[in-house]
Amino acid sequence: MRPKSALHPYQQAAIDWIFEHDRSMALCPVGSGKTGLTWTAIAELMDEGHIERPIVFAPLRVAQLVWQQETDQWEHLQGRKTVLWGGEPDGWGDSLWKISRRLWGSRQYLESRLPKIVDVRKRREFEHKLKDVLAEEKKVNKAIRETEPPKAVHIISYENALWWCELYKPDESPFDMIVYDEVGKLKNPKSPRYKALKKHASHAKITVGLNATPAPEGLLDLYAQVTVVDGGKLFGKSFYQWRDKFFVPADYMAYSFRPQIGAKELILKDLNTLAFRVDEADLAYHQNMQHNQIEVDLPPKARAAYDEMEKRMAIELDGRDDLVAMSATASSMKLRQITSGFIYDEAGKPIVLHEEKLNALSDLIDSMEREPLLVSYEFGFELDMIRKLWKGVRYLGQGVSAATAKETVDLWNRRQLPVMGIHWASAGHGVNLQAGGSHIAHLSLPWSLEGFQQMCGRIDRQGQTRACYGHSIVARNSSDQRVWSALTMKDAEQADVIKAIRRI
Repeated sequence: MRPKSALHPYQQAAIDWIFEHDRSMALCPVGSGKTGLTWTAIAELMDEGHIERPIVFAPLRVAQLVWQQETDQWEHLQGRKTVLWGGEPDGWGDSLWKISRRLWGSRQYLESRLPKIVDVRKRREFEHKLKDVLAEEKKVNKAIRETEPPKAVHIISYENALWWCELYKPDESPFDMIVYDEVGKLKNPKSPRYKALKKHASHAKITVGLNATPAPEGLLDLYAQVTVVDGGKLFGKSFYQWRDKFFVPADYMAYSFRPQIGAKELILKDLNTLAFRVDEADLAYHQNMQHNQIEVDLPPKARAAYDEMEKRMAIELDGRDDLVAMSATASSMKLRQITSGFIYDEAGKPIVLHEEKLNALSDLIDSMEREPLLVSYEFGFELDMIRKLWKGVRYLGQGVSAATAKETVDLWNRRQLPVMGIHWASAGHGVNLQAGGSHIAHLSLPWSLEGFQQMCGRIDRQGQTRACYGHSIVARNSSDQRVWSALTMKDAEQADVIKAIRRI
């Protein structure tokens, strides 16, 4: 357990900034200890009487595991009360809020099913159930609004943001500080979560956004992240007006946009009034991951399928009807499936085409000499492929409960798992895996720079004592190599943005 004096100077500087500013964005590299510094800022603000009920929005695994675990690592955070609202309510402590979330979930299910029911009797039955659930939910929520939440740090996953926003109107919320851990989860200004949470921005006393990758896909990513923190004071309340002011279409259909001349400098100048960055040079640990590519050749059948899909966005396999990609995006997804060894048919069932990447993964595992290997996957069938190679493999991904995830993380960090699967979208943020190993293999590279960097950052972070290696298994002359080139380009662009932000 570490004393408060063990905080790094840059962490203390960041704590002071958060303490002194009502609205702030902290750009902290992976492994910089942003959870610990933000926890400390929250604790100091509570001790000084400035806030009583902070709420932290975080990715699922981070909300379920990381924020609570941080209190066990620091002396000054011992005994701090927390309320966990991560994931499904079954794992929550008994309370009115747990009942409310269950009723909300039931209502969402009934409302989604009702329009699809044709049978009159069954429809009437669903209508009666929905009416009962609505009445009970209204009753419970009224009782909640008449009850003050405990004076504690409330930790909630983004999946439950809409429930929370329906439960509390912005001007009636009892929470006086909002922290968005990985605020990049809200970078889409069209998403319901962003629209709901933005309304709360101007009502909390203090709002903080935390992120390591502020602009993974370009400057347009900044708008929603900034606005959900400051309520639109900096960039305005309309995304489209802001976009029209600083950007122009990059193609005649206006599918993509590029900054106007001089716009980047103006945007970053504005951002500097709100944001600060922790410089990687100040970190006690410096990321050292070395990346290499393991190339495989597609066998003739798979190569023919790949070329046909790339050329006409459809393929015929084994006498089946054509598998058609309805858009360029869908075609890109199909191409990446083919390079991984399969393709999903119209019913979502995988058709196996080859095992080249699986064989390459097998060779990599054999060469590891019992050194643990983290295997990143994107498609569900890739996990099945890993299981074929390593039966009973543990993984962090969709459908894994909080208790199982915690057990899996503990086993990995005790170096008791020679292989572990991980999905970048489900467990790519905040989870500390550096004690268990220093190698990660990518069966499929994500288009998302944030997803890729965060995934590598699970092992290449503070506390790692070994050299880190990233092994990307890619098919020659395929979209895999285009994805790698795109990630490299995005990384360079984002680095320019980060360098332009004030250093703490």
